[in-house]
Amino acid sequence: MIRLVLLWLTLLTAPLRAEVYPALHKVTGVAADDMLNIRAAPDAAAEVIGTLAADATGVEVLAEADGWGLVNTGDRSGYVAMRFLTRTDGPDWNALEPPLTCLGTEPFWTLQIDAKAGETRFQTPEDEEARIAPITASWPALPWSQSAAIALPDGIAVLAPAECSDGMSDRAYGIAADLFLTGPDRTRLSGCCRLDPP
Repeated sequence: MIRLVLLWLTLLTAPLRAEVYPALHKVTGVAADDMLNIRAAPDAAAEVIGTLAADATGVEVLAEADGWGLVNTGDRSGYVAMRFLTRTDGPDWNALEPPLTCLGTEPFWTLQIDAKAGETRFQTPEDEEARIAPITASWPALPWSQSAAIALPDGIAVLAPAECSDGMSDRAYGIAADLFLTGPDRTRLSGCCRLDPP
């Protein structure tokens, strides 16, 4: 009986779920006539490389550690104090409900996933227009696995939390994408994804 009580108390005091990143946030606690600084390093004395408006929303935080969040500004990434950011309500990215844009190079490609509209848009340099297709199947993350996947008309896209680079800038991404296409060439494309503000 004592073991059951201890187990029950342990479950009550454990966090309900770990934070999943990347995630969208909004700036809070900053005076209306002020800005939130984005710094080159997670240090209040580090160089300011960008700013966020006091009412900024849709700020993608890629990772968080020791009270600092990694965000993008222009073509590079920097750090903001998390005490001035509040996570936006909604499902985690790997529920495949928030809109996502994935992109890659060599060759260049773009995949937009819009669960609300129930469609994907996929485009390569060979395409004059994006190929729009209904989402026919998806595999959201599970409690023991943060990866997710979504069916494409000619393959599947597998998304996983990972540090990712577009290879062309100093921007950081928190989601890696692998596209496995079933065409004659059985092409595999790799790239990164970002969360799109609603």
